[in-house]
Amino acid sequence: MEKNYYEIDQNIYQRFDQKNDMFCRYLWDDSLKTFRNNFANDMLTNIIENKEGYTHFDYAFSKASWTVYNRFPFAFSWEGDTSFEEDWYGYKLRERKYQIKDPIEFTAKVKKVARFYGASLVGITKLDEKWIYQKAAKRSAQKFLGSYPIHLPEGINRAIVIAIEMDSLGLSTTPALPACAATGLGYSKMALVISCLGEFIRNLGYQAIQCGNDTALSIPLAIDAGLGALGRNGLLVTPEYGPGVRICKVFTDLPLVLDKPNFSFISKLSNFCKRCYQCAEVCETKAISFKAEPDFKAVTISNNPGVKKYYINPEKCFEFWAENTSDCSKCITVCPFFNAKDFIPSNEFWNEK
Repeated sequence: MEKNYYEIDQNIYQRFDQKNDMFCRYLWDDSLKTFRNNFANDMLTNIIENKEGYTHFDYAFSKASWTVYNRFPFAFSWEGDTSFEEDWYGYKLRERKYQIKDPIEFTAKVKKVARFYGASLVGITKLDEKWIYQKAAKRSAQKFLGSYPIHLPEGINRAIVIAIEMDSLGLSTTPALPACAATGLGYSKMALVISCLGEFIRNLGYQAIQCGNDTALSIPLAIDAGLGALGRNGLLVTPEYGPGVRICKVFTDLPLVLDKPNFSFISKLSNFCKRCYQCAEVCETKAISFKAEPDFKAVTISNNPGVKKYYINPEKCFEFWAENTSDCSKCITVCPFFNAKDFIPSNEFWNEK
């Protein structure tokens, strides 16, 4: 058994099949299809009743926040925008490889570029194969289209891992729609940041693969890159923003200097979560573990067993999302490491200057 800042039972652990992610499962797993139907029916009821936090105005606001994420097809593409003319005033940048003289200075500049484009946090780690999906899932908005194996291009060995802070005031209205808008805007910012960063790297003559939730598990890569630690709530918890972040990454062959995991924070959070149950207590469907100690046992096929942690139940979590006609961030905002109010009514969000 391997033991470091996480423990892995090599007799159990296998790379995750993205098909079993809840956002894919509800498209092919017949036991979950009623959840999808509830969304549309209950949404209409909320609009007709003008329910606070779930009005027509709120749904319009929330849906629009996802626009860049949903409508920018090149953001999460391995090739970027191949239709874009590579010539820049008659010069093809990508045909000449940028010469890196000082890897430490260069890495600092790349991080600066990521922050300039909108990253809140950025770290560099070796691309660990065990976090790459065994198979990737192909899907449309309404249909699961199948799985395919992942083969990264030769030479890709670094992950630039980025955390995007979500709007804390919006999140604090959870489970109302302004919180979903904060999530959606976080995803749209992901699309902006990694598409710009990927193009920047390719313009230097190197490879870049832009990823959101696809291709590989984001949380362990973020931990490897020094951004934070895994909480009882099943989320990345960062020292700066708690669990109030979205994660994205760019895989590359740039010779970047590696960051180290934040061992002191990992230890601090591990000890803290053992005695704190606030996220588990606030979860309406009891999707978060009340166990005193983490273990290696998965709860559903949407977990990946073999890593010692507190396993959440994604099916129960998704069940509440369906009932709520939106997502839920209660386990984020109640966390003591989240640096904002844990709850405000949606009308207070709109009245905030």
